[in-house]
This record gives sequence, C-alpha cells and structure tokens, in this order.
Amino acid sequence: MILCFNKLEKTLLASLKTMFNHKEIEKKWQAHWDKEKSFKTDMNSDKEKSYILDMFPYPSGVGLHVGHPEGYTATDVLSRMKRMQGFEVLHPMGFDAFGLPAEQYAIKTGNSPSDFSKLNIATFKKQLKSLGFSFDWSREVNTTDENFYKVTQWIFRQLYKNDLAELKETEVNWSPSLNTVLSNEEVLEDENGNPVSERDSLPVEKRLMKQWVLKITKYADRLFAGLDGLDWPEGIKKLQKNWIYETDDNGKYTKELHLNDWLFARQRYWGEPFPIIHQEDGEIYLVPDQELPVILPEIKDYTFSTDGLPALAKAEDWINYDRNGIKGKRDLNTMPQWAGSSWYYIAYILKEGEGYLDILSPEAKDRINKWLPVDLYIGGQEHAVLHLLYARFWNMFLADIGVHNRPEPFMKLFNQGMVLGPDGTKMSKSKGNIIKPDSIIEEFGADTLRVYEMFMGALDDDKSWSESGVKSIRIWLERVYRTLTEVVSIDESTNETKVAFNNFVEKSTNYIEELKFNLFVSEMMVFINHLNKDKVVSKEIIIGFLKILSTIAPHIAEEINTIVGDGKTLATSSWPITVEAKKIIAKKIIIVSVNGKIRAKVIGKDINDDASDEELINFAAEHAPKFINPTDVKKVIFVKGTMINIVI
Repeated sequence: MILCFNKLEKTLLASLKTMFNHKEIEKKWQAHWDKEKSFKTDMNSDKEKSYILDMFPYPSGVGLHVGHPEGYTATDVLSRMKRMQGFEVLHPMGFDAFGLPAEQYAIKTGNSPSDFSKLNIATFKKQLKSLGFSFDWSREVNTTDENFYKVTQWIFRQLYKNDLAELKETEVNWSPSLNTVLSNEEVLEDENGNPVSERDSLPVEKRLMKQWVLKITKYADRLFAGLDGLDWPEGIKKLQKNWIYETDDNGKYTKELHLNDWLFARQRYWGEPFPIIHQEDGEIYLVPDQELPVILPEIKDYTFSTDGLPALAKAEDWINYDRNGIKGKRDLNTMPQWAGSSWYYIAYILKEGEGYLDILSPEAKDRINKWLPVDLYIGGQEHAVLHLLYARFWNMFLADIGVHNRPEPFMKLFNQGMVLGPDGTKMSKSKGNIIKPDSIIEEFGADTLRVYEMFMGALDDDKSWSESGVKSIRIWLERVYRTLTEVVSIDESTNETKVAFNNFVEKSTNYIEELKFNLFVSEMMVFINHLNKDKVVSKEIIIGFLKILSTIAPHIAEEINTIVGDGKTLATSSWPITVEAKKIIAKKIIIVSVNGKIRAKVIGKDINDDASDEELINFAAEHAPKFINPTDVKKVIFVKGTMINIVI
C-alpha cells in the first residue's frame, strides 16, 4: 500500500505541530504498565499457554540498532493479541552475557568484563523498555548470574555422569589471534578455502590438545529424525540435516556422520567454570552439587600468559582445591558461550524472584512440561546450526534424565530478515550506516518505529531503512489520532462501517497469526480511510479498533482510548469480536457490448446460463435499444453471468 497524505498532514509534520506528544504519552504508559505489572505471567494459570520467545541478545557495547526491534516487535504484536484472546502468555527477555567480546574488551582495557556486561545490559534494557515491549521483566535471565550458571554447571555434571562429556586428546581448531579453541561450527573458509575464525576472520590452525568434548554424535539419529515434526523453515531443517549426515551424489542422506562431537572447552576467562577437579593422581573429581556454583573468581590481569595458559591460571587461591580429602586443581578452561543459550528457554520458566526453582523439584517438572515447547521462536538465520542444534541436544538429554518430558524445545521457528542500512547493505560500524533506535524514538516516537518496522515488507525479507518511510508512518499515526478524536462523530455506525470493521477484525487476526504484519498494517490503513469518509462510528467499534492498534502502536492506542474510548487499559482487555451487521450483497452486473464496445450495464438482473441465442439477443436489445436491431445480429457471444457481446 502506498501512503497518501493531504496538505494539512504534510504541513503538520513539516512544522512539527503534531496532534500528540509522543514523549509524554510513551513515558506515561510505560510507567503505567510497569506499575500495574500488566505483562506479568502467572506460571500456574489454568489458561491455555502461549510461549512466545525471541533469541536473547548478546549485550554489546554499541547497544541496539534498528534491526533488533524488528523481531522483537513481531513477537510483541502476537503476544499482545494472545493475551487479549485469553491465553496465559510467557514473553520474556534476558541476556547472553558471557562470551568473547567482553573478554577482548577486558584484555584491551584492563577493566572488568563483569562491569562492562552490566553496563551494556543496562543500556539494552533501557532501549528495550523505551519501545514499549510487553516483556515480563520479572523473569529476566542473565547467563553470567551465579544462580543461572549454577544450573549450567549442574547440567554439565549430568552429561559427565552419563558418559556424554569427556576430556580427551583431540585435534582442535586453534585461533592464535583469539588464543582459544574453536568448535568446527565457529570456523569458516575464506575466499581461498583456508580456515578462518567466524569471530575475526583471521587464520585458524589445527593442533592436538586435551579438551572437553560433549558427545552430541550419540544423539545424531534423534536430532535428525526430530526435525520432521517441527514447524520450521524447510531451509533450516535441511541445513541441520546436512550438518548431521553426509549425502551421496543422488542427494540422499547416508548413515555416515558429518557431525563431530562438540568441542566444549575455551581457553578464556569470561565464561562458566567447569565443576571439575584434576586430582594429583590424574583422576577427575566431579564437584558435588552442594558446592555449586563454582564461582568465577575475580582477577586483575585478563591477558594470556606467555606460557599459553589461560587467564584463570592467575587465580592461584581459586585453582587449588583441598576439601574432604580431595586434593587437586580446578580446570583452567571455561565453557563456550553456547552453554547458557542451550537451556535459557527453560530458565525463564524456572525463574523465581532472584533465583530459580530447583530443576529436580516436582514443581519445576510440572512447570517445564506445561510451558515447553516454545510455541513461537523468532531469531536470525545465523543460528540455524550452532545454537539450535546444541539447544535441541541439551533439551533431549534433560528429557532423558527425567527433568521433563518435552524432547523438542522449539515447536515453531521463524527467521526474520535483516534491516539493511539506507545504502542497501548490512549495517556495520565500519560502513557508518548503523541507525540507532534512540534517535528515531526521540524524534518520531516508539509507536512510529514499531509500525514502520512491521510495514517495511514481509517479516522474512531483507529490506532497506528509509527515513522518508519513517516520516510517512508518523504522518499516518497523526491521521489515526485526528480521525478518532476530531473527524468522526460518536454515534450508531452505518451498516457499511460495521461490515468494514468485521472484515478488519477477521483479516487482522489472521494476518497477525500468520506473521504477515505488513498486510496487517495495510488493513489498519484501509479502515482508517473508511472512517475518514463515513465520519460516524460507534464507541464499540472505536474501542475494538484501538485494541487491535494497541498490539503494534500501544502507547497512542491507550492514549486515544482515554479520550474517546472507555479509558480502560487495553493491554489487559479482551480481543474484539465482530458486530452485528447486515450482509452487503453485491448486485449482479451483466455487461452488454456491441462489436466489442460496452453499450449497457444491467444491474440487479441475471440471465440463465443455458439461455438461447434468441433470449440473449432480446435481453441485449431491451437494454441497449439504440445500438441493437435484432434482425441485424450476425453473432452472439455469451460469457456466462458476466457479458453478452453482440456482433452486428
């Protein structure tokens, strides 16, 4: 749909004399939702559940760019609708805060990666809250939280006890630039076919090292077969299948594994410590449950030693272990960033205050069984193999040991496309084409950004950022505000408006369910155009429209509702239903043409499909007497129910 605006609307935006102050409105409603805990999930509710999840972000120092809110807005629109439809919705957010970027920052600056991560998380949260997303922040998770990685370490213990974790001499991918081992999935090929790190595109070499590996290959058959029952893009399923098994020249999968066991150790500081003690006699001692978590010690120097030992080698007091007759040294490696993301979707379910339910408790099992699998998981296609394969492996294992009975974690997966820079290329710092949401929200408002991101195109397409497009959406929101507060009169709706509203409700509901948000926005525009022409509408229909609008532009919808609606919070209201209306039946039109030229349109009359030529000629002559003399007709052509063409 092309947005068309009148001169008044263009003048309003140009002069910044807007109908509403988005800064005041957005601040007001965000504070209201926080105070009322409008989006808090009742984990024990009897309602039908809907678990809608975004892939949680790594909180980088640069904060969000406008590509991030695309997927978040999509899940938020659906979450808001599901709540209004009577579902108990779990829509959480958290942070994947361990990892290499914070470590590299620490090495470069000497500052704590913990402080760095906390600062970045605060920035991300501020940005996310400014967009009005309906996250249940009481369920926030952070992979660097000791209560979180206590469970990560517990899961590793179970893997070890079930012969799925092993310390063995193996050929590894060594990154000299990053001073760490990389998994096969973290190694790419450059243009010359040489192995390079996914992180910095610098060379990777093979080395023999003793490393922790997880025996994911034991789950190969199940990981392969389980894909067929999932509502995932076929391309993602194929990528995973190709990663698990080799194919022959005819495209059929063989039983020859392509998948390797998962190299699970990293020579880093900023990660989860292993719950492992290397005893003096060379034996492995598993740190008991009651001693978890093994807390990552604080150190002052994050650089690697000249002898190649990881930075944890400097925590001498922490390394040495002497308890209950067991003497030895802690493992100097840490777990990869993939560890926390392999079970975090369960952590949201178990979150209780500042901690988590005991994962082995009956209550935890009941909760997990109720809420898994995730009903919709949205994230980037770059996680097609790594994260998704690892999470499926851990989830199957947890089901095997009785933690729950939901072997697959994510029932429906959707990959959103990228939001490209205004130049049509991927946003990057080096290109200088990154657009940050803060400036857009400041100038045009969060609602404008949300609607624009959904209107740009199909959710799974890549699309370029356009400032003029943002401005157009702001003008449209001005039109919505003015139409509902000034243009229309509150009175009984015409039958045409009732029919238009019913069509709007039905189409909008379907488009949101189908994640066709650009078409959803188009339907809102069509309905507002109708109201501008009809200018009379009932309060019931206005409130119904505002409820649907509130899924995508929640702040302005809530505000308008206080002016012309019922003033009740839309976020916790019920989804609108259709109103009683008389069905508008399109009147039958038969076109009469003579020698190919239309000479009459007969409205409200019909002619039998098996009518004779004589009947057709008489019908045509009756309605186009000036142009038809029955005795002059050479031929008659009848398009049943539509057209009679007379040849003279």
